[in-house]
Amino acid sequence: MPLRRFRKQYEQLSQFEKGRIVGMMDAGWSAKRVARQLDCSDCVVMRYWDWWIRGMSFTRIPGSGRHQQISRREDHHIVRNVRVRLTASSAAIQTQVAPSLGTPVSSRTIRRHLAEGHLGSRRPLRMLLLTPTHRRLRLEWCRAQGNWTAAEWNQVVFSNESR
Repeated sequence: MPLRRFRKQYEQLSQFEKGRIVGMMDAGWSAKRVARQLDCSDCVVMRYWDWWIRGMSFTRIPGSGRHQQISRREDHHIVRNVRVRLTASSAAIQTQVAPSLGTPVSSRTIRRHLAEGHLGSRRPLRMLLLTPTHRRLRLEWCRAQGNWTAAEWNQVVFSNESR
């Protein structure tokens, strides 16, 4: 399995950083020195310097790849439906949202768009967490029963069942 890449490798340089590359290279800095200074690859530095020498612009060329199936409006519609029903599965959201969307959308696509909207999957709690009040009450109960005999303790049934 390949190593996971960090987000830094996917980020585009800002116009300011591109200008700094040109300025530093124009001042006689080496590509490696500029790359170390800006925390980017020396290949990126050479690419932008080469574009500058050729007189090309620094505007981003649109990437090749499939266009998004869901528009921003439909994406907002999905996120809004999830916020109403937080415990719904992606398949349930798919069946609920499918009639209002014009195109068929897979549950995997819905999960991906929810992850982009910072609405990942949730795991239900296995048990309620103890609050400081719960701890205090348990300690008081234990201190009250601290002088019980073994016969009295045999009358008590401890259970970890929540119901």
